[in-house]
Order: sequence, then structure tokens, then C-alpha cells
Amino acid sequence: MGTSYLFRQTLNVVDSVAENDCIVLLEGESGTGKELLARRIHRQSTRRGKPFIPLNCAGVSETLFPSQLFGHVKGAFTGAAGETLGVVRAAEGGTLLLDEIGEIPMGLQASLLRLLQEHEVTPVGASHPIIVDTRFVVSTNRSLQRMVHEGLFRADLYHRVNIVRIEVPPLRTRPEDIDVLLDHYLDFFAREYRRDRVVLGEGLRGQIRAYSWPGNVRELRAYVERLYAADTVPMAPALHAWNDGYLYGAADTPTAMVGAPATGRITHFNDDDPTQVYTLAYVEEQAIRRALSYTSGNRSIAARLLDIHRSTLLRKMRHYRLDDEF
Repeated sequence: MGTSYLFRQTLNVVDSVAENDCIVLLEGESGTGKELLARRIHRQSTRRGKPFIPLNCAGVSETLFPSQLFGHVKGAFTGAAGETLGVVRAAEGGTLLLDEIGEIPMGLQASLLRLLQEHEVTPVGASHPIIVDTRFVVSTNRSLQRMVHEGLFRADLYHRVNIVRIEVPPLRTRPEDIDVLLDHYLDFFAREYRRDRVVLGEGLRGQIRAYSWPGNVRELRAYVERLYAADTVPMAPALHAWNDGYLYGAADTPTAMVGAPATGRITHFNDDDPTQVYTLAYVEEQAIRRALSYTSGNRSIAARLLDIHRSTLLRKMRHYRLDDEF
């Protein structure tokens, strides 16, 4: 979902390869929607009436991987009471998404390469290979090319999956799409939680658009759901009081609060006269006022913004006679 030029370009490439049976490599950060794009490829292909099966490669142990992928015959190992197809044959005629392919151990990559090249599987305990008619889409949140250089991914397997590579853009590179996604999820979760639609002011929307969204669309979705599930006053997503100290990636530079660091703490004032000198007491009182006003009087959150203990805030509020005001 999106209207930005960058996102529309991505969809154009996805749609152009959908009807072909070539392998598609989807690379992008976590939460950008790689599986949704893989499902779009399947829905617009000639295989749309057959199964679409996603396999999380990172969640399969090395010992169970051959059996889960290729299947096994009865008696292949202790506990193998019957035959199992495996996900490749289960997706016969359809599409198999190998999600997080970069997490497959080097020792298993050779068998995966043969599968992709020959389109055949040999179930564990079987003596003859079985031809399969399955389309493969692979995805990863890592750079496979960099992994090849680091010796963590086979070069021949990389060249096999890198037929059509689609880089899924992170949300911070397409801010035009944030309002579209935001309105969609505001409507969606209003229905899910059977509540009135949460209304966000333009000031807060501006901070939402400026935020770097290290978790991408998945994080945006969680942010909106939290508005309904926690029933709290909407706040900028960069605030520690909101995200519970979420650690940003090395490339992320949160800019949600202009004039404030990524922690969301209020550190200075944007006064009209920069030459005006203020007493420390005045600055402290104004900082407390702004924090309480920003959080609609929530003292616990205001204390976090000011980086002080809640009891300290309460004491200072009494000192400046702000108890009745907030």
C-alpha cells in the first residue's frame, strides 16, 4: 500500500515478473512487506490456484531441515512412522517462499542449490529423486552479496537466486506513503477494537512522518494498534516513554522531535529572542510545563521526558505550584 514513486516502481517490477516462473529475490529490512510482495507475485501468476507456502528458514533446525524441505519416507529414521511430503512437494504447482534464506547453514546450501537448479528432491531415506513443479521466491533482510564476500553464503547459490533481485524500500525512504498507511491502520484497528477512530493532529502527524521507522511498516502497524489497545494519549513514536527504549539501527537517525535528541527529552527552548537570558528556575519551570502539556498531564511520562524520577517531578510541581494546573 502506497502512492510514492519509489513504491510504485517496486510494484511495477513485481508485477512484471509475476507471470514468469523465474526465481525472485526480495531483499529488504525487516517489516518492509517482503512476504506480502511474494504473495502478490503468486496471486498474479498462472499458479494462483495452487498453494502458496512460506517457509521461515531461520526457524528450522539444521537436523530437521532436509526432512522439512524435501520430506522423508517411512522408516527413514527413528519416529518416521509414515511418509512426509515436505514443503517443496506440498507446494506442487504453486509457489514456495524461502523466507530469510540467508540463515540457511552453509552445509545445507548445496542441497538447496541442486533443488533450485534441477527442480527435483530426494526425500530422506529415498533412493530416487522426484521431479517437482514449484516456483521459488526467496527473501532476506541481509545483503546476500555481502554474505558471499564474508564467506557465509555460497557464491553459486547466490547467482542461482539472483535472477531478478527486487530491493524493497524501507519506510523512511518513502514518507509520502506514511499517511496512507496511517489512515488505513487507524480505520482497520477502529473496527478491530470496536472503538471510535483515533484522531491525530497535524503536528503529531508531522512527527510521525519525520520519524525514521526502523521497524518499517510492521512498526507503524504496531504503533497504531497501541493507540487502541493501550488507550493512551497519542505521542510521537520516537519517545522513550512510548517505544520503551527501542534501539535504532546504525543507519537510523530519528528526527521526530525537531530540536531534540532521539531520546525525545526536551533540552532547550525555541524562543524568539536568542539574546534573552533566563534564570535556571524559569527554564526549569518552563521545561516542566511543556513536558506536562505535551503529555496532557501524564506525570509518569513527563518525568521520563525530563529524565527525572517521578517523585522529583511531583516535588518540583509543588514548588512551582503546578499541581492544580496539570
